[in-house]
Amino acid sequence: MALLKSKKNPKTHDKITSATIITSCMEVTGNLHGSDTVHIDGKVVGDIIVSNTLVIGTSGIVQGEVKAKNAIINGKLEGSIICETLEVMETGEISKQIQADTMILDGTVTGHVIGLKSIEIQSNAKLTVEKLESKKITVSGSVKGNVVASELLEINRTGSVEGEVSVKTIKTAEGSKMVGTMSTYEEKTEEAQEKIQEGKAQIA
Repeated sequence: MALLKSKKNPKTHDKITSATIITSCMEVTGNLHGSDTVHIDGKVVGDIIVSNTLVIGTSGIVQGEVKAKNAIINGKLEGSIICETLEVMETGEISKQIQADTMILDGTVTGHVIGLKSIEIQSNAKLTVEKLESKKITVSGSVKGNVVASELLEINRTGSVEGEVSVKTIKTAEGSKMVGTMSTYEEKTEEAQEKIQEGKAQIA
């Protein structure tokens, strides 16, 4: 385990080469680069890049941008994140721009959420989003905001969606709730996008 002193210079980059735990009594100011698992139970003010797994514990707070292969959020992330797999647990809070291949969300999420493959919203999840978009979205919790599902939106019986919805296919269970407007998702081809740009140019 690598050891870090608290109160780092914000201009420094702490290179982490083994599994690291930042305990609840620690506060680190500065950017962190890690090649293994990083577990944060304290507070980090700065950007984090982890080539393996980032875990933010229930008492952990991160204020900064995050890039990781995998991320598990039990605490609070005040910043954007890009990763391959993301899990936001029941006690987790995350905001701003969120992008991952696959997501399982069971906490509090705000901002713009992009799941390149799929998003699973579990029963405890509360999402207030500018936009929630993915190929397949499964909702068992609460979602407020614009939802775009290019393949399938599935709302289970405990699920609630409120806002503008654009879907290719929708599946709703008895007891589920959907309030707002719904339209059919249509993927824009390159030719269609060129015509849109030509039309804008003519109007200008």
